[in-house]
Amino acid sequence: MRSIACAACAACAAVLVATGCGGSTSAEESIRLLSARELAARIADSRGAPLLVNFWATWCAPCLAEMPDLLAGTRDFRARGGQVLGVALEFAVDGVTPASSEAMVQQQVKNLGLDFAIVICTEVDLIVMRDALGLELGALPQTVGYDRSGKVAAIHDGVGDTADFAELAKRAER
Repeated sequence: MRSIACAACAACAAVLVATGCGGSTSAEESIRLLSARELAARIADSRGAPLLVNFWATWCAPCLAEMPDLLAGTRDFRARGGQVLGVALEFAVDGVTPASSEAMVQQQVKNLGLDFAIVICTEVDLIVMRDALGLELGALPQTVGYDRSGKVAAIHDGVGDTADFAELAKRAER
């Protein structure tokens, strides 16, 4: 049950978006709750720029451990206009409320020094997630790279390091 929850959280928990624009916005200021369909629309709206979507959760230790590498491995990518979207999947755990999920995500964003927008996916049903996003979600963490046309260019299952994220970014930019 916990692995299913991890997979669901990987798709919804936090969305990290780095625009690569001049002034940066604090990720804490931009946390939003999205349904699976709203998340799919957010991803579709990013067409025209390469995008990495990182599915994670605050209760997932491997997810938190990879965040410094995600930041480092995508720094140049984001400077070139690539986007990183972090999707927190907090609702895979029983008893989580919108308020508690926002508080947990805000705290981790602050602790980790994340500098891109965050979204929290409110969906708990993996079938709904799969149908809305058009991809199979595995256990957390999971990162999906989309090219400029919005097509999946690469998927990385499990913890990534700086080189893994740089390679995902390169594949999304092709």
